[in-house]
Amino acid sequence: MKTMRQTLTLSVVALALSFLGGTALAQSVARTPLTQTVQAQGSVTPSQPSACGLRAPGAAQVLDVREDFTAVNIAVSGSPGLTLFIEGPEGFSECHTTSGPSGTVNAPGLLNRGRYTFYVGNANPVTTTYQLAISQD
Repeated sequence: MKTMRQTLTLSVVALALSFLGGTALAQSVARTPLTQTVQAQGSVTPSQPSACGLRAPGAAQVLDVREDFTAVNIAVSGSPGLTLFIEGPEGFSECHTTSGPSGTVNAPGLLNRGRYTFYVGNANPVTTTYQLAISQD
């Protein structure tokens, strides 16, 4: 027979897991060269300050670039006001913001060797949905 404490503990665990299911958790680390597009999607409530306003506490994606220079295409779309904050090696950081109702960012570029972390956010602390795609030329 379950005690009240066991039932309460199980309820709290179930509630916590239900919240995790609706938020973005860091994906496994992708490594270049990419043989296919890396995709991540989710819903976040940004709360951490960044150069892009507020960002999610956890990364949407992590990418290890193993070549000296790698050409990538980064696209993220979703809620209006969406931002993409990228942190990389040697103090690299880059901020992309959307303008208007489109909620879309396209950021082609070259990345140096190292680990890059992609954070989705918003200028405001509102729940933001997103779809992130990273492909290699």
